[in-house]
Amino acid sequence: MKTLRCIGLKNDGSRCTREKEFDDDQAPKEWRCWQHPIEKNKDSSLTEKQKAFADEYIISINATDAAIKAGYSENSAYSIGNENLKKPEIKNYIEKRLEEKEEARVATQDEVLEYLTKVMRGEVEEETVVTENIGDYMSEARVVSKKVGPKDRNKAAELLGKRYSLFKDNIDIDLQGGIQIIDDIE
Repeated sequence: MKTLRCIGLKNDGSRCTREKEFDDDQAPKEWRCWQHPIEKNKDSSLTEKQKAFADEYIISINATDAAIKAGYSENSAYSIGNENLKKPEIKNYIEKRLEEKEEARVATQDEVLEYLTKVMRGEVEEETVVTENIGDYMSEARVVSKKVGPKDRNKAAELLGKRYSLFKDNIDIDLQGGIQIIDDIE
């Protein structure tokens, strides 16, 4: 029996942990679980092994380790890892994957505006720790969910108002004609 680990990546970029046992004579070179099916290779210039190397490199930032985990020989992993990092197709693939991960982690403008709107309308709950007396000079802490308070709601409304220029501190005056200053103080 031969145990293979899925070569797919989770949403957080880490390697899938699912494993499957195969008979030695029927074991494929690599295997993907049901959650990570084979995709049409968008980067047709990369082999599956190169993609696996790049994905492993994103996780470990170690070219030798990534080469070994991608299925390259341990004897040549160091040189192949360095070679792979110099190939423009692999570099581009790594950069693209890192950008995708960054986009998934950073909130978009719409997400921020939606969140501020929910806070302003009181649709968001926050957790607060409260202590309760349980007798004999002892207290117990517990977490309670409550709607956001008026301070937070006002701050969210203020931030939304600034975003949509609802408040004007400066008053623009259009003046037709000139200004005349009369100095009649003696």
